[in-house]
Amino acid sequence: MKRNLFLLCGLIGLLLSAGCREHQTKSPQLEARYDRSVTPVEVDVEKALQNQKQLKLSQIASEIEYYIVGDANYHVAQAIALPDSNAFITFNNPRIYYRRQGKPSKRYGFKALAYKWNNEMNGRSLFYDKKTTQMYVALSGKDIENKESDQPGIPCIGELPPLETMLTVTNFIHPENLEKKYPIKSEWSKLLGFSSTGYTLCDYWREGNVQGSITTFNLQGDTLCKIPLYKPSSSFNTNEIPSFQTSYWNEAQDRMTFMIPYCDTVYQLTDAHIVAPLFHIHFGKQGIGPNLPAGQPVPAGTIWLHTLFENPKGLFLGLYQKKHPPLVNWLGNIEEFRPPLTQQVLYLKEENEAYLIPGNSGGLENDLDDGFPFWPDGQTDDYLYMIRSITEMRTTLERNGSPRQQKLIELLDDKTVKENQFVIVVVR
Repeated sequence: MKRNLFLLCGLIGLLLSAGCREHQTKSPQLEARYDRSVTPVEVDVEKALQNQKQLKLSQIASEIEYYIVGDANYHVAQAIALPDSNAFITFNNPRIYYRRQGKPSKRYGFKALAYKWNNEMNGRSLFYDKKTTQMYVALSGKDIENKESDQPGIPCIGELPPLETMLTVTNFIHPENLEKKYPIKSEWSKLLGFSSTGYTLCDYWREGNVQGSITTFNLQGDTLCKIPLYKPSSSFNTNEIPSFQTSYWNEAQDRMTFMIPYCDTVYQLTDAHIVAPLFHIHFGKQGIGPNLPAGQPVPAGTIWLHTLFENPKGLFLGLYQKKHPPLVNWLGNIEEFRPPLTQQVLYLKEENEAYLIPGNSGGLENDLDDGFPFWPDGQTDDYLYMIRSITEMRTTLERNGSPRQQKLIELLDDKTVKENQFVIVVVR
């Protein structure tokens, strides 16, 4: 009897030991490497703020198109260009649509309520794999029981069927009946980016302390690499600095460019364990430096990066300066669906110079079709896009009789386009 009891206790001990080992956090498989062969481009924001200039849209683009993208009930959070099709997929949170020139918009065959989406990337919750035409969606893991709770769900990445299937299904696919879902091991971290092969977490928000590192995983949840990036000498009160992050992939979808709001370097993840510094943003004395008093509010006048977009010609920096008057829309209001900005700076790559766009200009002067001033709200590959209401466009366009305005005027005079509709202005 004692022998059997001893064997039973031993067996239980082995099972518990195995269980503990199974749930232990596994060590990263790869060693982090910082690509020092890449010299980051210096973007002098401090100088640019004293170097105001009205730039033209033709300096960064040569083509412009317009797409109707729905009404004010569901603002566009993300747009994705579909290769060789003159079409886009738009995420009008929480809905997904297929938009093509000259065709009625079509609802994409995946449906999830707003609380089921993971919004840690400012609503950019989709990744479209161009090779397979499959969409990957970032989900919160919440359900009806805990949707209002501060208690997090188990976030995951869902894999959807190819595009052709999703445009022809008769019944929506829901998060509950996705065949493939990959849990995200987030804990204290936030989702920075994801793809069809894995995801990246930003480990910078823990118990009020600033931590600048990222961790990469494959979709199966294996920890690939933890990459330290930035750690100030003292922590400061980050509650005033939103977790807005910009991340985007190059056209080949094998590299992700990203920024962290309080950091002055723009990085590119070139591999699961390799980062390269692309741009160094020089804010000068007004930037968030390591010498801010620990635990204190960010001082008035401090500037940080709020949005970041790039195309082959330029780098578009949306800045936020504490206590500085914000940029407003045509009605004098701050748009709720876009991050608030106080200044817009454009770095022209060919000139190696950054300029402050005049605050009352609305953006770059549109000399492509004599339309509206342009400043990007998002990007997909080399396309930059701006979101505007059809009412604003109809009210504010200065019609000059130029044939360059013909396509734009045809859109604005189309009586089938209702006043509650929004447009994305796409340039390349």
